[in-house]
Amino acid sequence: MNQLAFNLSEAIILRDAGIKQVAENNSHFLEMARNVARSLAIAKYEITMDDVREACPLDPLHPAAWGAVFRHKDFICTYKRRNSKLVSNHAREIKVWRLRQ
Repeated sequence: MNQLAFNLSEAIILRDAGIKQVAENNSHFLEMARNVARSLAIAKYEITMDDVREACPLDPLHPAAWGAVFRHKDFICTYKRRNSKLVSNHAREIKVWRLRQ
């Protein structure tokens, strides 16, 4: 029988290590994606990852790199959520972001 492990602090450590690794391996992509996100946020004020994915001309080396785009001091979560329009996301809720003032 499989036993599930529940440990929030360990989960956070593993998440952050994974994001750090994927960010290091996709630095060129992240620079471009963050520039796209900044431009969109200036124009629209509030944006989602859907907005960035639609406008970004480059794909990451690994799809998990999308998760690192807003992990930057320039962005702040608004704590709002919207349903994703990306078909493969099945309309799941995604965070809304804006530029830090």
